[in-house]
Amino acid sequence: MVRLRVRSAWAALLLAWLVLLTGCGGALKEQAGEGYTVVDDRGNEVYLPRPPRRILAANPGYDTILLGLVPPEYLAAVNIRDTDPEVSFIADEVKNITPQVREILNVPLEVIIQTKPDLIIVPGWVSADHVESYRQLGYPVLVCGKIKSMETLKENIRLIAKALRRETEGERIIAEMDRQLAETDAVLATLSGPKPVGMLVSQMKNFGGTGSMYNVLCTRARMENGIAKLGLKNGDPLSKELVVKANPDFFLVSGVRTVDLSGANEAHQRFLSDPALAGLPALQNIRIVSDRYIYCASQQCAYSVKALANAAYGRPLFDLSDEHLIKGYE
Repeated sequence: MVRLRVRSAWAALLLAWLVLLTGCGGALKEQAGEGYTVVDDRGNEVYLPRPPRRILAANPGYDTILLGLVPPEYLAAVNIRDTDPEVSFIADEVKNITPQVREILNVPLEVIIQTKPDLIIVPGWVSADHVESYRQLGYPVLVCGKIKSMETLKENIRLIAKALRRETEGERIIAEMDRQLAETDAVLATLSGPKPVGMLVSQMKNFGGTGSMYNVLCTRARMENGIAKLGLKNGDPLSKELVVKANPDFFLVSGVRTVDLSGANEAHQRFLSDPALAGLPALQNIRIVSDRYIYCASQQCAYSVKALANAAYGRPLFDLSDEHLIKGYE
């Protein structure tokens, strides 16, 4: 019954927006000329009458991928988290772009109507109902796959590049990402001894196990992810009892966020001061790493692996002073 009422509310809202669109011209629905079709991750054929120049993702990872393919003026909006250098690799590039979306799971309909994008890009976790609601408004929507490995990341970069007719730029991004990762692998291969065990301190109690991009980054950084060590998959809850059982070598804590919409800064402090963890040696070995490295789901993962390795081994194995946005164009 609740689901039926939610669907009805969506339908009513869509009807109102459609009436509005009819009066102001609506979204592009042209089906002639030099158009082309791209098949997204869910098998949907997405028709584009021309390469898009107003692209809406409003998601930190996808905004980062986009700016590796096109200049900032191609973005119709950004996520507000993109503006925080602690969280974002593109804070400087997007500081003058508006509107800035606060939501992380779905792009609000009012933002879509306001920006009138040529293309909407959504992550694989967005529900089919939301995707359909965007399409009913007349906007082309490209659904990308869930990023849970280096290969799925590359697939998404190639898919987005194809939709933008920037295939060459996409391959350049992947080549540079692979080059940096290969160099990192070579350095880490010279290390000996057991891998240090790190436990992520995160508000998301079901994040970070096997099947997550975070676990992939940890593995590539030659550190053992304490969450995966417990046998947890991404989506499984992590309790304080399990943290004690894992007995990690160090706690991995994100730096202080400037754009803290969820109270993460305070939550991290509460976790570390919890009496249930008293006595764990890892409390004397807290490693601080920027969120942009921990939750990375873009081409910048090449830097994430370096930053996590530096944290895990407690010394600067890699110099990050030359960190820059990996782009496929000049």
